[in-house]
Amino acid sequence: SEPFFAHLSRMITKMPSNSVPTAGVRVNPETAQFEMIYNPEFFEKLPENQVRGVLIHEFYHLVFGHVTDRKPEGVDPKLWNIATDLAINSLIGKDNLPDFVCIPGGKNFEDYPSLAASEFYLEMLKKDEKFQQRQDGEKSNEKSEGQGGGAGCGQDDPNGQLDSHVS
Repeated sequence: SEPFFAHLSRMITKMPSNSVPTAGVRVNPETAQFEMIYNPEFFEKLPENQVRGVLIHEFYHLVFGHVTDRKPEGVDPKLWNIATDLAINSLIGKDNLPDFVCIPGGKNFEDYPSLAASEFYLEMLKKDEKFQQRQDGEKSNEKSEGQGGGAGCGQDDPNGQLDSHVS
């Protein structure tokens, strides 16, 4: 139902894996090709419109260069991922994504405007005292419990975002 994304999907290697809680995209360091790693169990639990929304979410990361040339140096990757998720999810809309996602106007991001660029959200996150306090609290929890926090997105997933991007 989405010809642009269907074309992209045909050009991306997709690999099922239980090593990720949801999904993620990256550039394969050996082949220099885009690939998507996804957890089949996560996708099995989603209604069709959310499966489509998550796939579009992942493909937008590639379209917008979030894992390649636009990825800023020296920025916490988790912070960059949240900023990019905010930008992308405001395009897709909350009705087509799982409830836990980071989205402008949603839980923990009530004062964030929709439809801004990732760099805009990155600067907002850096200046957002409430967000920084949640991050500091989660880092303390990580040290004491040995696992990640929720990154302020309301997700129960230990990684804290809808997805992760590694290069």
